[in-house]
Amino acid sequence: MIAPRWVLLGVAAAASFSLMAACVRAASHALPFWEVVFFRNAIALLLLAPLIWRARRKLLSPRWGWHLARSLAGLAAMACYFWALKTLPLADAMLLNYTSPLFVAIFALGLLGEHLNRARVLALALGLVGVALVFHPSSAAASWHGLVGLASGVLAGLALALVRKLAKQEEPIVIVAWFTLTAALGSLLPALTDFRAPALASLPWVLGLGLFGSLGQLAMTKAYELAPAARVSPLGYLSVVFAMLLGWGIWDEVPSLWGLAGGALIVLAGAIVAREEGPPSPPSATPAARI
Repeated sequence: MIAPRWVLLGVAAAASFSLMAACVRAASHALPFWEVVFFRNAIALLLLAPLIWRARRKLLSPRWGWHLARSLAGLAAMACYFWALKTLPLADAMLLNYTSPLFVAIFALGLLGEHLNRARVLALALGLVGVALVFHPSSAAASWHGLVGLASGVLAGLALALVRKLAKQEEPIVIVAWFTLTAALGSLLPALTDFRAPALASLPWVLGLGLFGSLGQLAMTKAYELAPAARVSPLGYLSVVFAMLLGWGIWDEVPSLWGLAGGALIVLAGAIVAREEGPPSPPSATPAARI
């Protein structure tokens, strides 16, 4: 029996995001850190340039302050995530970034006027226990690098909550355009302080992080168009499983039982939050847009 198309797209997106994470790891050991962040955003800008050009007049939004806040939060989340990918086991870095749905629920209290029901309280409790297990004393995450990885989840949660606020009044392409332009410019400035032309050997990793990131974005967005968010969102956590396999196969990273238990609780908490989200999110608000 062939799986529904949205399932295949969700799995493809998860695989693409894990491959992008592996490319970030490899590129980060060959190039300066901010240069890797810039190339990710520059490739996204090139791919989206035709859409951004057509929507250029809509970018003069009276809500520019909210757009700027969302864009800066997203760029900071990306930088923290890429740093975690460089310094932590691949699966741990991705798992800490995927705590973002828990923090969306928290930030939504103030930004969107939402309330914590029993399901969300349960999800937050499970998620916090899961994070504590991932940070057990003997783990690589029990370091300031792990805190940076967790900060990527917090900041991504803030960015996504701001996206949900903006999505009530703005078209998705406007939200995406603001983030893409801000992230490209914001990462270019620090990249110029230590810019090195990529060597031929590092070009596949640079191109790969842009290619797999874009493929993941497209596949996940299409999956959200075909099925409810409550069904599609949990498939995103397959990225952690794929990252675990890549980390084991390429870098000989073997997760501990404590880490596996914590990861399972974080995934369960994220699935509970997803079921509370209701209808599908706009493309700019899907988990695929977190980086």
